[in-house]
Amino acid sequence: MLGTRTKVLADVNVPYFNRTWEHFCSHAHTPSSGRKGYPGVTQNGKAIYFAHPIFEQYNKRAPRWCKQLVLNALEILLPEPLVRLDAPSSTLATLNLQKAQKRAVLHLLHYISERRGTEFDIIEDVIPIYNVKVSVRAPGTVKAVTRVPEGEPLEFAESAGRIEFVLPRLEGHQMIELKL
Repeated sequence: MLGTRTKVLADVNVPYFNRTWEHFCSHAHTPSSGRKGYPGVTQNGKAIYFAHPIFEQYNKRAPRWCKQLVLNALEILLPEPLVRLDAPSSTLATLNLQKAQKRAVLHLLHYISERRGTEFDIIEDVIPIYNVKVSVRAPGTVKAVTRVPEGEPLEFAESAGRIEFVLPRLEGHQMIELKL
C-alpha cells in the first residue's frame, strides 16, 4: 500500500503470461500485455524507489532504458545540478572551488576505455569532441571564463544564476577557470 505522500512515477505492465515450463517465449521476457500491474518507480519526498534491481540490470546488460530511468530520477531530485554538459555520456566533469584564488576550476575529461585485453580496460585512442555546451551553476559573480593553461578566454553569458559557454574542442582533458 502506498502512503499518501508517495507518487507513482512509472508503472510496470504485466506480461501476457509468466514464463514457466508450460509457457515459453524466445526472449528473456514475455511481451507486455499492455495492462498496468503495479508501481515500478515511486517517489516519496527526496527518495525515489525502483521496484526492480535496476543497477544490477544495467551492470549485466547495459540497456539504455535503465540508464534513462536513473537519469530521469536524478533530474527530479536535482533539478539544478552544479554542471550540465551537452556532450557524450563518456564525458566526466569536476568543479573545484578555490576560494583563496577567487576562482572555480572545471575539469572536463573525455576518454573512452576499451576492453582490448582480458584483464583490464585501456585508453588507446583520444577522440576529440567539438562545440561542447557547458552550463555551470555560478558559485558567485563570474568575471571571466578561460581555458587553462592555454590562457584562451571563452565568451560566456549569465542566465538564471548559471554561466553558459561553448568549449570549441575537448581533446582528452581540459581545465576551464571561472574567475570570481
